[in-house]
Amino acid sequence: MSRRFPRGLAKRHAVAIAAYLSVLVLTAIALSNPLQACALLLLAIAALWSAGRMREGWPYARTALFIGGVLAVVNPLLVPSGVTTLWRMEFGPLTLSITLQGIVYGITTALRLGAVIMSFALLYLVLEAGDQLALLSRLSFRVGLVLSLALRLLPVLSHDARRVSDAQRARGIELDAGPRRKRVAARAPLLAALLSRSLERAMDVAASMESRGFGARGRSRWSHGRPWRAADVVVAVSALIAAAALVGGLIAGAFSYTFYPLFDDPLAGMTSIWWAILVTALLVPLVWTCSWPRSQN
Repeated sequence: MSRRFPRGLAKRHAVAIAAYLSVLVLTAIALSNPLQACALLLLAIAALWSAGRMREGWPYARTALFIGGVLAVVNPLLVPSGVTTLWRMEFGPLTLSITLQGIVYGITTALRLGAVIMSFALLYLVLEAGDQLALLSRLSFRVGLVLSLALRLLPVLSHDARRVSDAQRARGIELDAGPRRKRVAARAPLLAALLSRSLERAMDVAASMESRGFGARGRSRWSHGRPWRAADVVVAVSALIAAAALVGGLIAGAFSYTFYPLFDDPLAGMTSIWWAILVTALLVPLVWTCSWPRSQN
């Protein structure tokens, strides 16, 4: 991740960021109105831009474009439901039919998927790896510990693999010549060496953790969390309000939308009070965090 000065949501507390993006993901999954799906996608892109992570988020955007494009094209071909037929052709016993409802449903699915992918991109790009593991450890300490150790030891294992490979090449062993079967056979001793080193390192890590009191009764660790500031509270409260509006709208049926056999009017859902509260609660953190003085962060 870039080490530039954090902007937008990247400046906020990890818990507030996770709460906000979780609501954004759930909203994109739950709402099926095409205009609302488009608004949520634009909101996720705006959050990515305000955090200064547009360049890093481009690979995720390409993935969303590819998968969404496939869904937008395939769905009208495979789901001929709908009464507004735009094109119809018979291939013997088979009939291929494309309807306006199928096209709208495919495009809406692509928009919803794009919003979900970009929200997860935000979660990965805005939250530091340490913050992600810290949040996970609050849910399951053992899972967080295992993932933390794995992320720490994988680069070490890769470094060991390079060192052992260089040592074998220095002894005249050809690792990259010949057919694939020969190259795989030549690297078999490398796996044995890596396994041995991994077991030795695991014993060292276990002994180090035990010497530091891991697993003992009482407090065996100390951590100083990032303090909560006013802007962090705004993001967290906005996420709670958005979540409440989402649940209330779903219960009241304000977010229901039907595509088949005729799709509903998408403008009707945009005038709902539940949608107004939801989108306002999601917009406030972006405006607030962008305008919050840097000295306060």
